[in-house]
Amino acid sequence: MNYYLILLLIFMGCTKTYDSQEPIEDIHNQISTDVEITLTEQGNMKALIKSQVLERDDGNSELKLKDNVKVDLYDDDYQHSSLITSHYAFINEKENKINAFGDVIVVADNGQQLFTDSLLWDNKLDKIFTDASLTFISGNLDTLYGTGFESNIDLTNWKITKPKGSINNE
Repeated sequence: MNYYLILLLIFMGCTKTYDSQEPIEDIHNQISTDVEITLTEQGNMKALIKSQVLERDDGNSELKLKDNVKVDLYDDDYQHSSLITSHYAFINEKENKINAFGDVIVVADNGQQLFTDSLLWDNKLDKIFTDASLTFISGNLDTLYGTGFESNIDLTNWKITKPKGSINNE
């Protein structure tokens, strides 16, 4: 009898009950590698987005791009205008916006460059924004610093919200 009681206790000790209210870890149910996404407007290229990894959750309108994210932007005439690179980015499919993070670099075809930690591209407005610290190198190689930036995608009509530094006019 003691033998059966010991076996019963062993089996009871090895079972686990699951509470339906336990939190479930958020797991991406769709993962793709070597991704290329084309955004078009009336059949014409607006942006070409490349990434090593794309993660997506069903029921969520946001895509996460990781590892070597590149976004080629095209102007209103559908000509290449600039390239954004970052470590990772989020694409909001409903709002047509891309948030890029981690060593963000924007290089316009005209030679102007923007360096920052985070950047928002709003496809509807066709503008880029950041509230972060930045370094901007103009076409004639002037280096400007500040916090906060707004520009069109080819970096020709830009504004630094809080510029800092000094200018030497000799």
